[in-house]
Amino acid sequence: MQRLQFPFSLKRVFLPMTLGLSLCACSSVSNHVAPLQPDPQWAPVAQSQQARQLEQLLAAEFALQRQGSQQASAMYLEVAKQSNDAEIAKRATSTAVMSDDTQAILDASERWLALSPDATEIYPVRLQALLTDEQTEQAAQLLKQAAQQQLALDFLPNFIDQNVRNEGITSQLEAILTSPELAQDVFVEIARYHLLFINGGYPYIVENIDQLMARSPKSELEGLFIIKAFSEEQLGFKNKAERTLQQGLRRHPNSQRIQANLLEVLIKNNKSQQALEAFYNADFPPYLAQQIGLAMGQLLIQQGHLEQSIALLSELPRHGVLRDQLLFMLATAQQEAGEYNAALANLASVFGQFSWTASELIVKWLYDAHQAELINSIILKRAALDAEPGHVTGVADLHLRQQNPALAIDLLTRSLAVFPEADGLRYKRAITYDTLEQWPSALADLKLLLEKHPNDPAYLNALGYTMMVRSPEDFEQAFALIQRAYALDDEDPAILDSMGWGYYLNGDIDSARDLLAQAWHELQDAEIGAHFGEVLWQLGKQEQALAVWQQALKDNRLLPVLIKTIETYAPQLLEQA
Repeated sequence: MQRLQFPFSLKRVFLPMTLGLSLCACSSVSNHVAPLQPDPQWAPVAQSQQARQLEQLLAAEFALQRQGSQQASAMYLEVAKQSNDAEIAKRATSTAVMSDDTQAILDASERWLALSPDATEIYPVRLQALLTDEQTEQAAQLLKQAAQQQLALDFLPNFIDQNVRNEGITSQLEAILTSPELAQDVFVEIARYHLLFINGGYPYIVENIDQLMARSPKSELEGLFIIKAFSEEQLGFKNKAERTLQQGLRRHPNSQRIQANLLEVLIKNNKSQQALEAFYNADFPPYLAQQIGLAMGQLLIQQGHLEQSIALLSELPRHGVLRDQLLFMLATAQQEAGEYNAALANLASVFGQFSWTASELIVKWLYDAHQAELINSIILKRAALDAEPGHVTGVADLHLRQQNPALAIDLLTRSLAVFPEADGLRYKRAITYDTLEQWPSALADLKLLLEKHPNDPAYLNALGYTMMVRSPEDFEQAFALIQRAYALDDEDPAILDSMGWGYYLNGDIDSARDLLAQAWHELQDAEIGAHFGEVLWQLGKQEQALAVWQQALKDNRLLPVLIKTIETYAPQLLEQA
């Protein structure tokens, strides 16, 4: 069964619900201890004669606290099926929601609905579960039942907004909300406009929404003003959109949503200074000021107002989940405005989800400025602060792409002093040494890695291959290492390549062809291509060999082993490249 993710906050529905029973953790109870007193809402249960039911509730609550909602959900549901107490069914539903179990939510909410059909908070919960499970007809019946109970469907507009990215749910609602039994409900009509807005029905909205707004509850007007203004903007009526939001703000002077939308429209209407003044005068809480300011800063950059964007972004709070996005945007604006040093300093402080992107950009900027020698110190500091050695490997690759292997080796060597146990960095250095034909250094790193991990197929293969091609006199020992690697992992393309090349060097060309063909099929790597192409050439299949080498050049046209192989057999390919 699909696991249900609730996009709207159910905490508000279920937060007040707690099991009103005090439990003593002692192994024995003193005669002086007062008897347990149940919470009033649980009095019917506590005072009943159904001791077994009370015992089950206690067990379910203990399971919830100690083992989690998944375990407790089934226990609560079992009690709810046996009880006529709606609060128990409600508790079962809340526990099912916590466990994200759609079927459990459907079962528990069905019992709750049967016991308390006028409980308004059950309808959005059950509706979400039904639509997630694609029970469209049952969802329609649920809303009709709510209407028959004369319950307000005021949750629907917000329900749609919370599911805006769930096309499966919104498409079902489109069909449901056209039902004649629901069509006259004003909240249903408002919800339909929210759906129209999601689907881009801007012309219809602009033409008809005023009639709806004239008879809508005040609580819904805030959202409708925003829908109307955005629709006008999308149709190119930017000035009308601005006037609509100004009107909405007069009706809802404390609406932060309308304020935020108005600020963006002002910038788009080339009134950036007015927008900034309004932003600075607004009483936004810090987290919201940060969020709105970021959106404005991005718009200002897009509109070419770099100085205004930099000034705004520089004043925003630099904390919370948006900190790194803020610094990243500020740095890119500063760099575009020519404030190179400030941009670099801010970019160097970006971590989190933007961390690697920031590192890439630092490398690019410094190479563009012919200051590549500054890269390694900055990246090492960032890697240490972020406790992320993976950035070092990535930047080493960027150095190699810039044909600067010396900086790659320098970065990897210095990083091993910071991350001495990072075997991935040592392995990367070994491979880089090998690429540069600094074989003694490569072998030293690989032997150290294999001493630490004697049964690691990657290290066995790397050491065996390096010995095999660099020290022909050690072929038997080298090939034995590769065979050990193959026994541990016979699907790794690198190991298949080494095995195939070993057979080729030992004169078994048919076995070599089979293994290298398998390796090339799995990974069209330049070195594998060099080997496979040579074997094909020796088998008289020159056209196939040429095709393989052409593809290998696309992967890495600078790899020494590939260049040497093609120079030997088909130098014309290098001239064409």
